[in-house]
Amino acid sequence: MTALIALGAGTALVGWHGHRLLLRLGDLRLDPTILLTGWLLTTLGFVGSLLAAVSLAALPVDSHHAGTFDLAGHCWVALSSGTLPRAAEAIAAMGLASATLVLVRLALVVHARLRSRRRNAPHLHQLRLLAGDCRTTDPLWIQDDRPIALAIGGRSGLIVMSQALRDHLTPAAVHATLEHERAHLRGRHHLLLAVVETLAAALPWCPLLRAAPGATRDLVEMAADSRAARRCGPSAVREALSRLTSHAVPTGGLAMAGRLTEARLQRLTTGSVGANRYSRLAGCSAVAVGALMLPTAAAALVASVVQCAFV
Repeated sequence: MTALIALGAGTALVGWHGHRLLLRLGDLRLDPTILLTGWLLTTLGFVGSLLAAVSLAALPVDSHHAGTFDLAGHCWVALSSGTLPRAAEAIAAMGLASATLVLVRLALVVHARLRSRRRNAPHLHQLRLLAGDCRTTDPLWIQDDRPIALAIGGRSGLIVMSQALRDHLTPAAVHATLEHERAHLRGRHHLLLAVVETLAAALPWCPLLRAAPGATRDLVEMAADSRAARRCGPSAVREALSRLTSHAVPTGGLAMAGRLTEARLQRLTTGSVGANRYSRLAGCSAVAVGALMLPTAAAALVASVVQCAFV
C-alpha cells in the first residue's frame, strides 16, 4: 500500500510541477530537439504512471475478491445493505473507476480527432492530387500574393508553398524555407503534436498536459529552424522567417511563420543552430531516461519521506 501511495503521489507531483522543470531546462538554451524529446516523453511517462497507479489500485488485494466482478459484487452488496465497503475494496473500486474514466476519455478524444481528420480528408486529398507525382519532399506551388509555406502531415506528407516566395525572397531563403518544412515531415512533428494535444484534451485538469501542446508547437518550429540553418545558414532562415506571412493553417498543418517569430529571429541572429548529431543523440538519450524515470524517482522520494516520518 505504501508503494501504491508513493507512486500516486509521485505521479501527481510530476503532473502538477513537471512542466516547471521542463521550462527551466528551456532557459538553458538546449537544442530544441532535446527539449522536444523531454516534453514528449515526460507527458507519456506521466500518463503511463497514472494508468499504472490506478490499475494497481484496482487489482485484487486479497482472496476475498479475486477479480473485477467479485469486487463489484462485494461493493454492491455492502452498499445495498446500508454499510460501506471495506477500505481495500473501496480503494480498488476507485482505482477501477479512475482507470476506466481515463481510458474512456482517451478513446473519446481520439475518436473526435479521427472524425475531424475525416472531415478534412477531401480537401487534403485534392491538394495531394494537385501535387501529382511530386515526391513528398517536393513542394506544391500555389498562386498566392502572400509569401506562405506550410507542411501538412499524414501518411503521405505534403509541402505547400506560394509563388510569391520567389518574388519576396532570395533563392537561398526559398531553399531554407523548403528545408524548414521538410524538417517538419522528417521529424514527424505533426504526429508528436497530435499526441500531446490528444493527451491534453483527454486530461485537461493536468498542468503538465495543458502546457505541453504550446511548448511542443514552439519547439518543433525551433527544431525545424535549426535543421534549416545547419543546411542553408542562419542568415537565409532569418530572411525567410522575417518575410513570411502568418496565415490560417489547416488541420494537420504546420506553418513556418506565426510562432515566437521575434525569439526565433534573435536565436538565429546569435548563430545558434543547435548541437551536432552526436551531441543531440546523447542529449536526447539522457533526457529520455530522465523523463521516463521522473515519476518513479518522485515516487521513491515520497516513499522515503513517508518512511522517515514514521520511523
